[in-house]
This record gives sequence, C-alpha cells and structure tokens, in this order.
Amino acid sequence: MKHMIKIALAGIALGFASLPALAADFTARFSLDVPEGHPKYLAAQQFAEAVSKGTNGAVEIKVFGNGLLGGEAESAEGIRLGSVQGGIITSSVFATWIPDVQVLDLPFLFRDDAHAVAANPLLIERLSPQFSEQSFHLLGFSINGARQLMSSFPVKVPEDVKGKKMRVIQSPVHAALWQAVGANPVPIPAAEVYNSMQTKVVDLFDNTATNYQALRFYEVAPHYTNLSHVFAMGTWVLGDAFWKKLSAEQQAVVSAAALKAQSDLVAVQAAQDKKALSETVAAGATIYEVADKQPWIDLMKPVYDKFAPSIPNAEGTVEAIRALP
Repeated sequence: MKHMIKIALAGIALGFASLPALAADFTARFSLDVPEGHPKYLAAQQFAEAVSKGTNGAVEIKVFGNGLLGGEAESAEGIRLGSVQGGIITSSVFATWIPDVQVLDLPFLFRDDAHAVAANPLLIERLSPQFSEQSFHLLGFSINGARQLMSSFPVKVPEDVKGKKMRVIQSPVHAALWQAVGANPVPIPAAEVYNSMQTKVVDLFDNTATNYQALRFYEVAPHYTNLSHVFAMGTWVLGDAFWKKLSAEQQAVVSAAALKAQSDLVAVQAAQDKKALSETVAAGATIYEVADKQPWIDLMKPVYDKFAPSIPNAEGTVEAIRALP
C-alpha cells in the first residue's frame, strides 16, 4: 500500500514538474542588430530581466539579436506597424518619421559619455510626443559609441585632413561636417569601407572603437584619432500599441528598467572599447588623443547654422543639452 502511495505521489510530482511555466500577460519581441555578448545585447538582457522581475513575470521582453527580426529600418517599420514590439535602433533610422531626432547627428553635441547620459531624460521629454505621433513609445537613448577618426596617416589637428578624401555615411549633415574642416567627403556604404581604404578610394573615415577592432579596420587605417565629434545613439522604443496595453504600474517598471540599463551600458561599452583598442595597438595601430578640440569645434560650427533651422526644435534642444552641468 505504501509502495502504491509513493508511486502515486511521484506521478503527481512528475505531473506538476512537466506543467509549462505560466505564460506572461504581455510579450514583446525586441529587435537588435548585434550578436549575443555585445554590450547593447547585454543591456537589452538586463532590461528584459528587470522587467520580468518587476512585473512578476506579467511582461516578458524576448530579445532577438543578429538582425533576426530584420535590419534596423525593417525593424523600426515593424515596431511602428506592430509586427515587432520593440528594439534598440540607431537614431538616424527614425529621421524619416521624426525629423527632430537629427539633432543627435550635429557635431560636438555632447561633451562626453556622462553628458550624453545626463541628457537622456531631457531628450525623452522633448522627443516623446513626436515618437508617439508615429506609433512609437520612446524609452530613451543609449550610447552605441562615439565616432572616431581612422586613417592611413596621422591626424592630430584639422589641417591634417585638408584636401583628403573622407568617407562619410550617406547623410548631408555628415558630408557638411567634413567639408567644413576642409576634407573632401565621399559617401560610401558601410560594407564598402574596408575595401575603399585598401584601394585608396578614400584616405580616412570615422567609426566606433569597437568596430575598429571587430571589423579589422586597423589593417587599412593604422592611425586612430580619439575625437568623439558625433555620438552614435541607440534609440530604445516599444510600439505605442503594445505600450498602451500595459497598466500604469507596469509602464513605470518598464521605463525605470530601460533607464537603468541605458545608464549601465556606458561602463560596459567603455570597457569593451578599451579592450578593443588595446588589441589594435598590439596589432600595430597608433592611437592619438586630441589635446585641443576647440579648432575642430570652431570649424564645424557653421554646420549648425546650415542644418539646425531645418531640424524641428533643434535650437531649443541644443541649448537645453548644453545647459546641463
């Protein structure tokens, strides 16, 4: 009899063990263009775990890396239409829907990483209404990395790039930046940068520290100048329709988790950048620090005068950011 009871109890226990976990009330597919282990992916994981914990499992953020849900533009369109519920998308991708976001491409907008983090709440406040009008809910911004100069020759002062062929992203603002300094901008897709340097179609370009190592740019551009003239910003968004399904308490948890992950990402990204640069130095690259950025700032200032009037609310946003301590 006791043996039969044990078998029955074991069967009941096995039955409970095999029951599926309770499903979340709300599930968001969250799109990234980077692989697992990348700082941005780790930040998204941190965000997802905090949301799950803070809502007792009611809200689930499922992170998809490596562009599995589509490229950045495709993912942004999916979020807007509801086939994807969220993601971290480079800010410039949203310019078609939200022209205001182009303010983030203006040169020397942020003094450093800490300044960019401090500006995050201000940017959320100023840009959220415009994102909402286009069916996005803005959770904030994180630093993908500051753009640095990578070249086939040493660059220390603006005069060093005068007359040189500068690869730029396909953006009028970025082309204007380098025309202002005296370089000859050449718009080239990202996938063609390495070959364009190798074949001397261009003499220099700008990109982030991690990409300098990961994409082996140091092989064709052994000189790296730490200028940080433009910060590449990741935009954290959820679909507005998904956001409105959440309770006020759940929304508060999601917002707080996003802000924390965005802030924490800075140290992780900085550590990876430092490691990446040390590896390029070991491979023969030379790193230069810019002792005085003011000449670069002065030369690029006319870009504000040219583009700020065409970017909605740019002047007010720039003034507010610069006023931050």
